[in-house]
Amino acid sequence: MKLKKVFNYFVIVVVTLILLTGCNNTAKPEETKKEVDKIKGNCEIQECIKLIETSNSIEEINDIIGFKAEKSKYSETYTWKLSEKTWIDATPNTSDSSYSVSANYDKTTIKNDQADFSSFNEMRTSLGKGESFTYEEVVKKVGGVEGTLAGKTSTSKRYIWVNKYDQTFSATFSDTNDGKTSIISLR
Repeated sequence: MKLKKVFNYFVIVVVTLILLTGCNNTAKPEETKKEVDKIKGNCEIQECIKLIETSNSIEEINDIIGFKAEKSKYSETYTWKLSEKTWIDATPNTSDSSYSVSANYDKTTIKNDQADFSSFNEMRTSLGKGESFTYEEVVKKVGGVEGTLAGKTSTSKRYIWVNKYDQTFSATFSDTNDGKTSIISLR
């Protein structure tokens, strides 16, 4: 009987030690779940898109970004994959020798909880009546949050905002229309 009690205590101690020490993970939960997205090139996507001019040649853009683009097999589009989740595309315009340049972001990196898209329908109605808005006016309407440059053509710039619900608001501002927008979208 005494041997049985000792054996039971021994089993309890061993199980307790296994539970306390064997299940201890030394890595922090954030480290195991979140892999670092390694950036390739001379600049991060937000900086690269600002440095690129639509009049740059592909070779000049290669120099700015720091590596050669991959050309699509199906079109004339060139792509610089800066990381697993970010890249820049350049597509030649048919009307001139410039390029349409777009930045494809990991939306979680530009998300802003202060971005408020509740005035979207009001803006869309106003645009339908022929009104237009400057970048500064749009910033005020989305809660004072600055947009992220997401695209350029020889005559316009496109900015995006991402709110806490992962909605993306986009506005294109025309260089030929006093910097005002006539194109907005919400996805």
